[in-house]
Amino acid sequence: MNTATNLITRREALKTGAGVVAGSLAVGLGRAIAADSDKEKNSPSAKRPGADRDWSKVRGFNYQPSWGSNDISIWCHFREDLFARELDLGKKHFPGIDVLRIWFSPNAWLSDRDAFLVAAGRAMELMRERGLQMIPVYFNGWHSYPAWGGFTHAQLRQHRDNHDFQMFRQYTKELHAAIANRGTIMLQDVANEPFNLVGGDKDRIELFRQFLGVVAGELHSLAPHTPVSVGTQGQSPYDLGWVDPFVDIHAIHPYVFIPGDAEKTAANLKKFGACVDRLKKLGKPALATECCWGSNNDDLRAGVVREELGLLKRHGIGFLPHALHHSWVADLHRPHAWQTWRSMYMGFIEPDGNIRPGHEVYNKFCP
Repeated sequence: MNTATNLITRREALKTGAGVVAGSLAVGLGRAIAADSDKEKNSPSAKRPGADRDWSKVRGFNYQPSWGSNDISIWCHFREDLFARELDLGKKHFPGIDVLRIWFSPNAWLSDRDAFLVAAGRAMELMRERGLQMIPVYFNGWHSYPAWGGFTHAQLRQHRDNHDFQMFRQYTKELHAAIANRGTIMLQDVANEPFNLVGGDKDRIELFRQFLGVVAGELHSLAPHTPVSVGTQGQSPYDLGWVDPFVDIHAIHPYVFIPGDAEKTAANLKKFGACVDRLKKLGKPALATECCWGSNNDDLRAGVVREELGLLKRHGIGFLPHALHHSWVADLHRPHAWQTWRSMYMGFIEPDGNIRPGHEVYNKFCP
């Protein structure tokens, strides 16, 4: 099967991308670059944490452990043996990786604070022992089934108006303390896709920006030399501008290539071009902390991985596809036998520990 044909032909990609590939070759986005205008320059990039790193060479994955389907089942019932085994499989199949993006949750912290903090610290130690750095994700704005502890507008509004975000501040401090001295934090991710459900609601956008800014401020205070990011869709120039005042690295989620849908892929390439242009103007490094849309078809998914990682590498953008291992978390497993609705599978390693067919293509894009 010619998987590229099922995605979008290379000629079509170059044509519909409106010069996206060619326009970025001269300026890699893995390093801080000069902003195009003083108006959009928040501060000299050289003074920001992480400005001296070549982010284009970052290689990793998002990782959701296999035994749970949500934040509480994973972090309040931590399986050290399985966590260690799945890290080892990741290093075996993808020896070039140096970092994993690990999702944490205030829901799990509230459910069993002691168990959560012990698990977080032990997870960091197990990663350090294997030479892996961590990108911790403190909060989550993505919602699916099973639910994974995503925050809502109502929750944030209540805790802002009544408590000035104090609960979230405390959680941030305690989680950071649990992991900071047990391994290496490459990048602190305030929240995963916080603007997913805001639409054009200006009040919600402002509330979410206040919340993200507060947490970013706490993280900058706790670890002044560790860069801070917010995992945004990156398919719109607006969300980049919303978080730019308080991030050091722009963490984008450019799900460009959609299996079997050339029309949507072409539209996404144009959006990606706008994202690249915006990133150049903002002048900060970029990292794709999620990428590679899923499919239950192994060949189609492998084609997505090949095309998307190639696109990102040509732009000088490092990447962490979603996700390393099969899990019962949403989108990380094949459909159940009794399931009748549409779903997709984004795992790279199968439940039996073998690499998913065709997904070894990832290794071709490692430095």
